[in-house]
Amino acid sequence: MSDSSRLQTFSWTLYDFSNTIFSMNVVTMYFPLWLTIDLALEDIWVSFGNSFSMILVALSMPILGVISDTHKRKMPFLITLTLSCILFTFLIGFFEGFIDDFYLRVLAIIIFYMIANYSYQGALVFYNALLPQVSSKETIGRISGYGVAFGYIGAIIGLILVMPFNEGKVLGFNIPFIQGGGRAATFIPTAVLFLIFSIPTFIFLKDRGEDIPALEKWKIDLKGAFTKVIDSISNTRKYPGVRAFLISKFFYEDAISTIIIFMAVYASKVMGFSDSVIIPLFIVSTTSAVIGSGLFGFITDRIGSKKALMIVITGWIITLSIIVMTMNQSIFWVMGSFVGIFMGGTWTSARPLMVSLVPEEMMGEFFGLYSLSGKFAAIIGPLLWGFVILFLRPLGDVLRYKGAVCSLIIMMIIALIILWKKVPEKAQNQNS
Repeated sequence: MSDSSRLQTFSWTLYDFSNTIFSMNVVTMYFPLWLTIDLALEDIWVSFGNSFSMILVALSMPILGVISDTHKRKMPFLITLTLSCILFTFLIGFFEGFIDDFYLRVLAIIIFYMIANYSYQGALVFYNALLPQVSSKETIGRISGYGVAFGYIGAIIGLILVMPFNEGKVLGFNIPFIQGGGRAATFIPTAVLFLIFSIPTFIFLKDRGEDIPALEKWKIDLKGAFTKVIDSISNTRKYPGVRAFLISKFFYEDAISTIIIFMAVYASKVMGFSDSVIIPLFIVSTTSAVIGSGLFGFITDRIGSKKALMIVITGWIITLSIIVMTMNQSIFWVMGSFVGIFMGGTWTSARPLMVSLVPEEMMGEFFGLYSLSGKFAAIIGPLLWGFVILFLRPLGDVLRYKGAVCSLIIMMIIALIILWKKVPEKAQNQNS
């Protein structure tokens, strides 16, 4: 591999480092806790913010994927959406202190969050589609694993660097010159860190291909792009296993997307953990995710992506079942580590499976469908969680939150059955 290729591969994996700072600090940690605890809103408000942003992703990203394939350009989409996410994350923290009216403040916060989350999720479509460009058939599992591992390292570093803006401390140690401003003070530093660590990706990762038209010469045919998306959905039968995999992915990602959003709320309301406990728990869990990413990258290359993903989903089912059954904080800590391992293993094994099922020249289009499946799951999952929490409200926090986790276990079981029965054991790229 040339120095240029190594630099591009490193730049690709570094983007996972930078964007996971946003995912951990905003989506998982501070935004849901801020709304449900500081502002005393029900989980359904967090669900609405996430689900509506995912509706926009589900409607637009398959079309943008087709456009990126047509013009052989993915980087302009990746850069634009990343900068949008950074801007609106910054605005969440900036405007929070300027709006006195409670309901107007909540509305502005949720709108800014929706745009930031839409941009973050949309950028992932083009990031994933660049994977074949920075890897080979022999290394795709490992490089996918490196990216996920870098992402979770970024999550740990992001948690530590932003923690003092919340509490004025890092893991109990006072930080000079920084006064904790609570959860609302974490969004601006998160945006700044996302920007800083994304810059190498913007500079060094390039679109492959010699005949790439200038941006001003682009002709965007929305009708044609939409038609091609419809055709690609109907023609998934030409690529054995694609449709079944996308359906399976819908169910397991339904559960995982919800876990990502509400795991901090569960730890707070069911297990009684404070932020000073949740953050070390997440650091331990995320460290486990780094291990899981590398481990399942190796496993994927050795036994195949389908078998690796089946192991991961089975692990999810067992882990979530134990979480439902326990109130022991030590056991919960151990299960948090397994959540991390299987979180890292999911993305590491799923992306190569998708790549193996479709031809390289259609990666942008089919990763648009990959996104469509996942984002529809991210619409349904949080709403399901929110409505279960509301419906079981008379039972109290412990039982209603455990009931919500049971609904996620059911989703995982369905995903495992579809993957096992319908997706080919040895998937290969189809050229026609």
